Amino acid sequence: MNQAIRSDMPLQASLLTAAAPCSPQEWLTQLVWRFQTGISQLPRYMGLGAEPYQQLLVTCNVPSAVIGLLQHQRQTLLSELLAMREQECQELEQWLSDYLLPDAAPMARIIAVASMGYNHLWQDLGLDTRQSLRELMQCCFPDLVQMNSQNMRWKKFFYRQQCALGGNYVCRSPSCDECVEREGCFAPEE
Repeated sequence: MNQAIRSDMPLQASLLTAAAPCSPQEWLTQLVWRFQTGISQLPRYMGLGAEPYQQLLVTCNVPSAVIGLLQHQRQTLLSELLAMREQECQELEQWLSDYLLPDAAPMARIIAVASMGYNHLWQDLGLDTRQSLRELMQCCFPDLVQMNSQNMRWKKFFYRQQCALGGNYVCRSPSCDECVEREGCFAPEE
C-alpha cells in the first residue's frame, strides 16, 4: 500500500471490507479508494480528467493521495492506451449515460474507461468479484441489469447491445445461441 496514505489505513480498510455499498455515492467513494490504493487498473484521474477527478474527490469527501512511481507509470501508460480508443470510450459512455441513474454521475465515464481495459470489467475496477460489479450495476444502472437477464459478462453485453443498435461493432454471430464464444460470454467468473 502507498506510504503517503498510510495514515488513512483504518478508514481505507473499513471502506474496502465493509458491506457492499448501496448508493451510487458509496460506490463512487469505493471506486476512488480502490483507485488511490492501486487496486484498480484505471488511467490517471480514473479517466475523468484532472478537474472532474478533483471534483469527485470533494464530492466523495476523499483526500487526494500521493501515488508511488510504479503506480504513476502504470496510470500514465493506461492513459496513453485509452487515448487511442477515446472515440470508442466516448460512444460507450454516451450509451451508458442513457441508463445511468441521475445521482450516479460520473459512473458512466468510469465504467466506459474501465471497459477499455484488458481484464474483466470487475477486475479493472478493482472489485473483489463479478457479483460486486453486478451490485454496482444494479445500484447505478438498474435497467441494464434487467436487460442483461442471462447474466452475460458486462463488456460483452455492452458491445452486444451496441451492435444490436447498429453501431460500428461487429458481432461474431447473429445471435448468442449460434456464437462459438457463447460459453465464454456466459460462463461464471472464477
